[in-house]
Amino acid sequence: MTVEATAINGTGVVSPETHLVRAHGPFQLRRIRPGISLGQRDDAGFGGLGLIDHARLQPGLVVRMHEHRNDEIISYMRMGRMQHTDSAGRSEVISSDRLMVMNAGSGFSHEEEVVGDDQIEMLQIFVRPSAANMEPAVQFIDLEEAERNHQWRLLTGPIGSAAPSFVRQAVYLYDAHLSAGGNIDLPSVAGFDRWLYVFRGEVSVGQQAAQTHTALMIGADETALTVTATTESDLVVFLVDRGAKFSRGGTMSG
Repeated sequence: MTVEATAINGTGVVSPETHLVRAHGPFQLRRIRPGISLGQRDDAGFGGLGLIDHARLQPGLVVRMHEHRNDEIISYMRMGRMQHTDSAGRSEVISSDRLMVMNAGSGFSHEEEVVGDDQIEMLQIFVRPSAANMEPAVQFIDLEEAERNHQWRLLTGPIGSAAPSFVRQAVYLYDAHLSAGGNIDLPSVAGFDRWLYVFRGEVSVGQQAAQTHTALMIGADETALTVTATTESDLVVFLVDRGAKFSRGGTMSG
């Protein structure tokens, strides 16, 4: 489907108060609807960026085998280690230095287990593919932590981009780590809006401040913007062409 994207004037805020917070024993979840502040009828997504879960998982937790369809799922971890097993026969450990992207397509099943004694803190990111029922796939990418220090590290992008992993949508994902007082220019691609999330810390962009769990929506026409860290901060930013076609047939992303 295609939609008429609600224009972003200046900088919009997605407050933590809009999140759906759930706690079930060893599983704590903060469900983020990235376009909730845009007031779009029947759609709280941000174009092809459908849903984000900011999760904490305790040692010993197992999420049993389950299926996804038509979700492009990015597993971005900042703490802990997780054993991934899937219907393609892969069994891999993912962590802050190993990114996973599942392109669920017509159907893909997986199981996740927290390994070791450390809590996991991560983002599970659900992107809406450009079309339904494509071929399923899974990707594992080794990462270098130093590459995100005071610079944007490109993690994921559309097929054919320079990113080390892909989603089948016009979406880029970057991360960065800033020390207190550090600053960095916000990345941009012509025609792509930005969705900046403070995973941890506190930053300012222009006159707008944002703390842990807060996101800023920044329109494509807003250029030459600098992010300044008030405290040590971990950040992710999505660049999204909200006019691109996407499927709403996803198990989670729809």
